[in-house]
Amino acid sequence: MTVREKLRKAIDGKGTTHISIKKHRSKFVLVFGILLTFLMIIASICIGPTKILNPLEGLSAALSAISKGGNDLSNNEFLIYHTRLPRTMTALAVGMGLSVAGAVYQAIIRNPMVDPYIMGVSSGAGTAAIAVLAFQFTFFGLFSLTSPYTTAMVAIIGGMIAYAMTMILAERAGGSTNSYVLSGVIVGLIFGAIQTILMVFAGNHLSNVMLWLFGSFSSVTWDKVWIILISSTAICLFTLKWAKELNLILLGEQQAKQMGLDAHRFSMFMLTLASVLTSICVAFCGIIGFVGLIIPHLCRMLFGGDYRLVLSGSIFFGIGLMIAADILARMAMIGYELPVGAITTIIGVPVFAYLLIKKGKMYNG
Repeated sequence: MTVREKLRKAIDGKGTTHISIKKHRSKFVLVFGILLTFLMIIASICIGPTKILNPLEGLSAALSAISKGGNDLSNNEFLIYHTRLPRTMTALAVGMGLSVAGAVYQAIIRNPMVDPYIMGVSSGAGTAAIAVLAFQFTFFGLFSLTSPYTTAMVAIIGGMIAYAMTMILAERAGGSTNSYVLSGVIVGLIFGAIQTILMVFAGNHLSNVMLWLFGSFSSVTWDKVWIILISSTAICLFTLKWAKELNLILLGEQQAKQMGLDAHRFSMFMLTLASVLTSICVAFCGIIGFVGLIIPHLCRMLFGGDYRLVLSGSIFFGIGLMIAADILARMAMIGYELPVGAITTIIGVPVFAYLLIKKGKMYNG
């Protein structure tokens, strides 16, 4: 029995009917996903360039620091509570957020080779963030430069403006799935060009701009963690509620309408929800690519096309990939921290090439 056959047997179980196989897959996703998440969190709080702890030491220090409320901490407790735990929770939130957003985009657009940035959200958010970091742009006085949330809030607004431009252009172009893809590309190119021009005049602020654009969890603090974690978790869980409707969308608009679903209105709603989720992730951590591309496709390969399983699997596998990328960013070159976005891109490019070669002919519009 090959490795692939063993994996398929573990996922499907001994069921012979469609219902029994689906139930076993659901249990597998839940049990394996929780175990994967727990192991990756332990690895993240134990592994770092300054000190590597064994799992018992790391878990004990983390629980002790939390019970103390972050006060009167030992060296290990301080390291974990103020440095490793915040970035671990942020990686968890961003991983599941980008993966779920990618799964939603791929369902609505009906093409597995699009990712959360196809609607131009990341480009708009990046342009707004550069304006704040390099030119102290406060969105016409709406925010204060002394606030730690100014860059993130302006980036969210920039991302949603770009998304609105994409939607208007796509609707004017006919509202087909290809219209959304091409409109997102056009809007992304426009904001990408503006980014380049702004970076030319960024001067001494260029290093901060580049760090943000490449994606990093190094600067997150607890006050930011809660915003990202709560909002991302809430939207992801809310999206799970609409998994059955996403399955109908995959059948086509006519079939969805016959089942009583207003496909166009539902598609607009889900695209907006995914764009808000993407904006939140991008705003606080910068641009981290390919997670929303490869994770949903991996889940479809393992669990089939049912979006109840695809979305659930995307949450757990997205968490695993993002935390693993963050660990690699810390440990790949001791003394330097690599951008997390660069790590995910290195992982994602070969996978994207595989999808393009093996699956591209299936999605010719």
